[in-house]
Amino acid sequence: MVLKSSPKSRTDLVCEIAPDVERLYNRHLEAPRLWYPHEQINWGEGEDFADVPWEPSQYPLNDGIRSAIYVNLLTEDNLPYYTHTLLSHAPKGHPILDWNHQWTMEENRHAMVMRDWVHVSRCIDPTLLEDGRRVQMKKGEVPQPEDMAELIAYVSFQERATQIAHRNTGAKLPKDDKIGRNVLALIAGDETKHYLFYRDLTLAAFAIDPSTMMIAVAKQVREFAMPGTGIPNFTRHAVRIAREGIYGLQEFLRDVVDPILGLWDVEHLAGLSAEAEKARQDLSEFVAKLGEGVERMAQKAAKAATASAALT
Repeated sequence: MVLKSSPKSRTDLVCEIAPDVERLYNRHLEAPRLWYPHEQINWGEGEDFADVPWEPSQYPLNDGIRSAIYVNLLTEDNLPYYTHTLLSHAPKGHPILDWNHQWTMEENRHAMVMRDWVHVSRCIDPTLLEDGRRVQMKKGEVPQPEDMAELIAYVSFQERATQIAHRNTGAKLPKDDKIGRNVLALIAGDETKHYLFYRDLTLAAFAIDPSTMMIAVAKQVREFAMPGTGIPNFTRHAVRIAREGIYGLQEFLRDVVDPILGLWDVEHLAGLSAEAEKARQDLSEFVAKLGEGVERMAQKAAKAATASAALT
């Protein structure tokens, strides 16, 4: 007979996961990434915007790549609100507090170095960037997971997605922009380490309370949205980014959802409650529909490419 597990209380899970938080935090500290934002920029290439106003021809790029740089940087700018959300689920004296402080310290340099590179390289309009920052930070719009289970599930997907967005954006930059490529690679490297922390913490939580985590993961996949939704014209930028092949539904499914769910082995979890079993089934159906949608989009894009080639 297989016993069905009942979800623990939110307090129980938070308390029982503490040793895993400490273990994974210590692992994170054993391989530090010590880099300095000011050392990544060739400051001698910079020009005064008052003397040389910005114009697109100074750094030729298509709209999709400019949108990716704009969204990626403004997403990093919203760090204070992410930190506030993370800390809201961290009880006094819990090791997750120390992790969150470390995470914030490391994340803070991302916006610093990206903005320095953007201003020196002139790859996007600095006025547009600042106007977007003011709008987004005034709104303070960020995802709001309900509890620790939902939080670590969401951030596992989000950190992986962010890493992919930075990595793919860097790959689209001109090959002679070694500084820009290096800046985005450094940021993607940090995001990878942050992803590994949350991914493995969620895996540990599954071992403690599989039913609670199954319900949380299913919800976060179904409702997932990148943390930049407060950015002006976010949807328009997201469409451009997806069309450029930097980050969209295909990358979300292929590079985020499928490999993470596979590592957590959600298909083979045993002893789930009835509610958790339903959540797993709903998740399976949702992921299947995502796959169908990605396939339809790929077929449509292939037909469009064929038609375009026939006209040339």
